[in-house]
Amino acid sequence: MIVSAVQLRSSRNIEDNVKKAVKIIQSFNADLIVFPELFNTGYYPENYRKSDITPILKASEYSNAVIVAGAAEVDGNDLYNTAFVICKGKVIGKHRKTKLFPLTHEVETFKAGNRVDVVKTPIGDLGVIICYEIRFPEIARKLTKLGAKIITVPAVFPKDRIEHWKILLRARAIENQVYVIGANCVNGFCGGCSMIIDPLGRILAEAGCEEETVVSAKIDLNFVDEVKMRYPFY
Repeated sequence: MIVSAVQLRSSRNIEDNVKKAVKIIQSFNADLIVFPELFNTGYYPENYRKSDITPILKASEYSNAVIVAGAAEVDGNDLYNTAFVICKGKVIGKHRKTKLFPLTHEVETFKAGNRVDVVKTPIGDLGVIICYEIRFPEIARKLTKLGAKIITVPAVFPKDRIEHWKILLRARAIENQVYVIGANCVNGFCGGCSMIIDPLGRILAEAGCEEETVVSAKIDLNFVDEVKMRYPFY
């Protein structure tokens, strides 16, 4: 299975952000493509209620990939910071961010989600953690107990704490013995370093801290079971 983490330079221009994402879906022959948090609107509150994932749904109709894409979700008067799991033109699952970052506008802007579930997909059961939630090991542990062998992490993680990002991604992989795919933005605020990590904590692919790029790796979900049997730490 081929998995890809997309490192985007999300701007205030929603149309440009979406065009880049659609082009990636059309260009990359992967089984799983993970986009960053709020990939279409960027981390700009004035954009959130304009969020629309319809172009991604349409692009996915012609792709064999399962797509994880972070976007603002409008639900009546409420806004959620949500990661949508998409396949063949349909939303097959979603995760609403349960831990809102306290040092920015998130707490005032978004409503927190209250569920942590795996999403059943054609490539297996996926877990989703959004950015700040990577700091809470209980979330990753619950997803693993529910059967996730891959945990995806769409993020807008700041560059001044990017070493935390790198360590926490590997820690969640090591302690749960699963694959972890972190897709971060890259701009003046964010630090990139999108990563794909195996159940032993080894980095299979890593982006730099400045460039807009896509990193990919080949993974084998049977290796998750092999690691858990070989090293019965979980």
